[in-house]
Amino acid sequence: MAVDRLIWKIVLDFVTLLLVGFPLLAILLWGKPYERGYFEFDMSIRLPFKQESISEGLLAGVGFGLIVVAIIITEVIRDKRGSGIGEKFINGALVPGWVWESYVTIGVFTFGAACQQLVSNTSKYVIGRLRPHFYDVCLPVPNQSDQNVLGYIQNYTCTGNSTSLILEARLSFPSAHSSFAMYTAIFFIFYIQVKGRWRGSKLLRHLAQFAALLGAWYVGLSRVVEHKHHWSDVAAGFLIGAMFAALVFIYVLKPKKYGLPGSWQDPTMQANPLPRPALAR
Repeated sequence: MAVDRLIWKIVLDFVTLLLVGFPLLAILLWGKPYERGYFEFDMSIRLPFKQESISEGLLAGVGFGLIVVAIIITEVIRDKRGSGIGEKFINGALVPGWVWESYVTIGVFTFGAACQQLVSNTSKYVIGRLRPHFYDVCLPVPNQSDQNVLGYIQNYTCTGNSTSLILEARLSFPSAHSSFAMYTAIFFIFYIQVKGRWRGSKLLRHLAQFAALLGAWYVGLSRVVEHKHHWSDVAAGFLIGAMFAALVFIYVLKPKKYGLPGSWQDPTMQANPLPRPALAR
């Protein structure tokens, strides 16, 4: 019966990921953003178009690669030290504990990544904020000159050549790149803080955490420098990513099950090293 529960757990995990992933895929394939108007003299959307240096594929590959490698290395080391959960039996086959723990952690990370991307991309299509390079790729021509009483043009036609670039130019808020980058960085920071312990160096773990955070920060800055987003889009993306990373790690992965009741401090440290008063004994 225990074997059946594990198999059902795996099946339900994949079904859950599909339930979150399909709406995200549907939005990306068939979604149509809200066609927002623009102010005639709004200089924030008149920046030149630039090619992006960090594509979605590159960001996803580096992000998932970092997490997968960090999780597998950490779980293998924990298993060799005897800190793992022990072996599991699935359908009569012996599965090492580090394999099962890696599967669970990577699955939780993937679920959170899908959720935060669904929130970010849904917001993009609902709000339809214009990117800083909107004017350069759209080349808008107002359809009626008398409707622009306050300088706001709602009825216009894009004369640009690329339909895909014009569609993308309406998806500025929030920055999905920044959201995923910060989500990955915060999840990585929390994970190695809780499970990646090494007594050989006090600062090595924190250097890795800082490097992950710096990488996410660079991704956000590059989106502003390359005229893909306004600074507020990146700030909102960072907030979404950090929020989802904290919620998913604390309430889905649940660090308390790793022997850290009440806090994330080293369990070998006593909460109160001072002797108890004589009357309390």
